[in-house]
Amino acid sequence: VPSLIPGGGLLPIPTPAPLQNVSLATVIILNRLPANLDPSSSVLAQPPLMGNVDPSKIDEIRRTVYVGNLNSQTTTAEQLLEFFKQVGDVKFVRMAGDETQPTRFAFVEFVEQESVARALTLNGVMFGDRPLKVNHSNNAIVKPPELTPQAAAKELENVMKRVREAQSTIAAAIEPGTIFGLPA
Repeated sequence: VPSLIPGGGLLPIPTPAPLQNVSLATVIILNRLPANLDPSSSVLAQPPLMGNVDPSKIDEIRRTVYVGNLNSQTTTAEQLLEFFKQVGDVKFVRMAGDETQPTRFAFVEFVEQESVARALTLNGVMFGDRPLKVNHSNNAIVKPPELTPQAAAKELENVMKRVREAQSTIAAAIEPGTIFGLPA
């Protein structure tokens, strides 16, 4: 998936519009929550997961929030990453939904599950021209498969081969005694 970047997520091309009403509202909301939430707090209560869930994905799902009501034309994954960093370290952001529609949604995965409770307090906060919808996720973010060491070595070998070919072409084009690779 070429548009998924670890630690940053998808980076759509449209130029973002300036965010309004985010800083003050966020500061007010975040000040309501202590940095260390009581684990018995109902804010941390996770809803049950529906259907057949891969046990290896449960931790990822529990560290992920769904973010809805995003302006398709102006909201970027980079903006969401910066915004949600205020509540905890973000591992991935993935934009989803049809970008031709007025609104899209995204998934934000945090490094720690405790960040989810703080992120949920941002539900209703204005993000650009729309109030955010933040809720627990029912899904883990689909990430690109990691390369095996052998596959990574093969990819590196192919890239280096192309670099050497390009260097050779450039050297031939600028060889002394020639003009643009042709005899002078």
